[in-house]
Amino acid sequence: MKNPLIIILSGLLICGCSRSSSGPRTTPATEGIKGQLIGLAQLVDAGNTTPEAALESRYWARAHGDYDAVIAATDPQAVDGAKAWMGDKATFRARSQNEFASFKGIQILARKNLANGKVELKYQFAFQDGSTRQQTKIAEMVKINGAWRSGQTRVYDASWDDGSEPEPQA
Repeated sequence: MKNPLIIILSGLLICGCSRSSSGPRTTPATEGIKGQLIGLAQLVDAGNTTPEAALESRYWARAHGDYDAVIAATDPQAVDGAKAWMGDKATFRARSQNEFASFKGIQILARKNLANGKVELKYQFAFQDGSTRQQTKIAEMVKINGAWRSGQTRVYDASWDDGSEPEPQA
């Protein structure tokens, strides 16, 4: 009788900890990431109750090569594009390990509220792989069932700054 009970409780625990839930998650880091430069050592799974936390959590999942977590953090309408960019799980994991070995950091620079449940974040990230590679991009963030997820990402254009709210720089 003891073994079936342990198996059932273990199964409930695993299901309860799964990332497949679309409900919001928060962590102690959720509210403390606006504007600061987040290096690889500071990168955490920050939850998904704010657009900023969800973007950091997605980068954390990328840094760990966690294909399933990246897909779970993606707007369902953008999943096909994400899968095409990521490739299969093994390819994604190997590419992430290689890429994030030279990760310098990510910084959310500004936010633009577009509509209820839709925000764009201007962010900058940098890798150092022989020569420093730094990019500024715009990430569309969408709120689904109380949880923020990443949508399409595009290259930053200076005209985007009109109507944005710069983040305080820490």
